[in-house]
Amino acid sequence: MHHRFVRFHSRIFSWRFVVTEEYAAIFLALLIFVAPASAAMRFQERSLFMNNATPGAMSSYTVAFRYMSPVAVGSVYMKFCINPIPYEACVVPPGLDASNATLSEQTGETGYSILSKTTNEIKLSRPASMITTNAAPSSYKFDNIKNPTDTSTSYSIRLQSFASTDATGSQVDFGSVKGQVTDSVVIETQVPPMLIFCLAEEVADDCANTNDNNYTDMGQLSAQSTLSAQSQMAVGTNASGGFAITANGTPMSAGTNVIDSLSRPTESRQGVNQFGMNLVANDSVKVGSDPVGEWANAIASPDYSLPNRFKYVSGDVVAYSPNVSLMKKFTVSYIVNSNPNLRAGVYSTTITYIASGRF
Repeated sequence: MHHRFVRFHSRIFSWRFVVTEEYAAIFLALLIFVAPASAAMRFQERSLFMNNATPGAMSSYTVAFRYMSPVAVGSVYMKFCINPIPYEACVVPPGLDASNATLSEQTGETGYSILSKTTNEIKLSRPASMITTNAAPSSYKFDNIKNPTDTSTSYSIRLQSFASTDATGSQVDFGSVKGQVTDSVVIETQVPPMLIFCLAEEVADDCANTNDNNYTDMGQLSAQSTLSAQSQMAVGTNASGGFAITANGTPMSAGTNVIDSLSRPTESRQGVNQFGMNLVANDSVKVGSDPVGEWANAIASPDYSLPNRFKYVSGDVVAYSPNVSLMKKFTVSYIVNSNPNLRAGVYSTTITYIASGRF
C-alpha cells in the first residue's frame, strides 16, 4: 500500500505540474497578444501654440499631436483643466472661455467639425476613419478662445480620441498639453514726427543754412517794365500724409491803392496792374528755377507750376507732397506790373508761408 500510494502521489503531482504549466503558458500568451489591443496609448509629439498669451485676451490655439493606435477614430475630446491627470477632478482655469471657439484649420487626420463646445470643452467629430500611425502629427487650430486670467499657474488641455463619433465609449489614445498666460514684456520705440522747413532769399537744399535775408527791394515801378524777385524754401517730412505749404498775405499796396493779384495763372503783361508768383523757371521774365531734390512726389501745385504763368491767391497751397518726402527746395518767383495811372507810393506786401505736416 505504501508503495502504491507513492506511485499514485507521484502521478498526481506530475499531472498537476504539467497542467498548471500549460495553462500558465496559454494565459501569458493571452496577456501578451490580447492586452495591447485593448489598452489606450499616449498621443506623441504633443504641442500647444497660442498666438496671444495675454491674460483674458482672445487668442487662437493650435493643438498638435500624433495618433498612435492603428484603429478607426471618429471623435476627439479636449477638456481644459488646471490639472492634466485625466482621472482627477477638473478645475476650470479662471477666466477661460472656449464656448465661441471655431475650428479654422486642420492638418494630418482631418475631416473633423465641432460637435459641441462649452466653457472648457470641445468635441470634434467625423465619420470614423482609420489612423495612419506613421503619419506626421495632426494639428487643429481654434479661433476665438478667451485666455484664462490667472498668471500664477499653468493649465492643461486633456486629450482623448474615441472610435465613436460623439466622444463616448472606450478611449483609443489619450494625453495632454499645457500652457500658461503671462503679462507680456512690451518693447516699444518710435520714429519722432519730423517737419523741416526753412525760408529766405537763399537756402541750402537741406536747410543747414540760409542767407538770413527776408527782404527784397524790387526797384521802381514803371508801365514799361516788369519788376521781379525771388525767394527760396526747402521742406521735408516723414509724415505719412506728406506736407502742404500755403502762401498768405495781401496783394501789394500803398495805403488804399492796391496792385491787384492774379486770381488764375496769367502771362506777365506790362502796363497792367499785376502781382503774382510761381515756383518754376521762367523765360518771359528771367526769374526763378525749377524745384531741386530727388523726391519726385514733392511738387509745386498745378496753378503755380506753369512756366511764364503767374498767380497769387492768399491761402493757396503752393507746394505739397501726398506722403513722406525728405528735403525738396523750391524757388518762388514774384512779378509786379503797373499801369501808367497807378498812384505814386511805396507799394509793399508781406507773404507768410506756412508748412504743415500731415501726420
